[in-house]
Amino acid sequence: MDELSWSARRAARALEPLPGGEPSPEREARLLALLERLHAAGIKGDFAAMTLYTRRLPPGCRSCLAGRGSNLLVTGLCTRDCFFCFNQKPRVDETVVHGIPVSDPSEAAAIVARHGLRSVGLSGGEPLLRPERVLALLAALKAMPDPPRVDLYTNGDLASDELLYRLRAAGLDSIRFDLAAIDYDTAPVRRAMHIFDEVAVEIPVVPGDKARLEAMVLELDALGVPFLNIHELFLCAENSARVIQDGQVPLKDGSAHLLWRPTAASGVAALELLLFALERAKTLSVYYCSCGTQELIASRVLARRRKRGAARGRFVATRPR
Repeated sequence: MDELSWSARRAARALEPLPGGEPSPEREARLLALLERLHAAGIKGDFAAMTLYTRRLPPGCRSCLAGRGSNLLVTGLCTRDCFFCFNQKPRVDETVVHGIPVSDPSEAAAIVARHGLRSVGLSGGEPLLRPERVLALLAALKAMPDPPRVDLYTNGDLASDELLYRLRAAGLDSIRFDLAAIDYDTAPVRRAMHIFDEVAVEIPVVPGDKARLEAMVLELDALGVPFLNIHELFLCAENSARVIQDGQVPLKDGSAHLLWRPTAASGVAALELLLFALERAKTLSVYYCSCGTQELIASRVLARRRKRGAARGRFVATRPR
């Protein structure tokens, strides 16, 4: 099956115009002031792409930034129903690797090898709803001659100690928890810290949760969690109604590659949280993977895909316009 077919289905659902507006002068002034304070405080990264971090990049994000990472959707099923979720609705129990549906773990490894991917994120939905599938996929990936790094994304609902030990034994490199999905409960993080060398948290920044987000940063720092990844709350075809119902205002679409757009307040809230962490956290490193960063990654992935397609004499599609 063509590697763009699954992505094309998603794109087709996104063709209907979504609401969006221009950023206000007040928002732009606040963003500029925050960026100036972050620069003065020693933030690292690329201001043009808004790829910013306080101390160091998470290892799993380096290949992704180079356009050599990808998502492996274990299942679209989930234990939660978050208003910001961007997955397909109704949910489908399918496994998709780099945009290609698969039915066997060996197919996943073959796709990763064919595309030269160096990092893979096992995600969902909630991937641990299908633990044996996760373990089989992990085994296939780690059996490759030059195995990629593998991170698992979970809300932690099903992350029992027994399962975490099995994942570590199978070669999982890191586990990342979406605490925004579980009311910022750090209990699964605490359990995983006793089992994995690398535990991270990855969340969308919900603007109304500022105080709770700051408390979470301090708690993660006290626990010794090495990485917190944050990104903007964004709107897409699958979550637009609920995100707008939450009171969020999406920005006008200006992307050449992405099928989603950030909300106006979330970018400001993300920079505020980044500054808070830079000033208050002792060891926790916070990485802001903005929509600008995702645009950069998408352009690099597309450039690699076009190069391979040209070498094979194939036409490579781009985003529908």
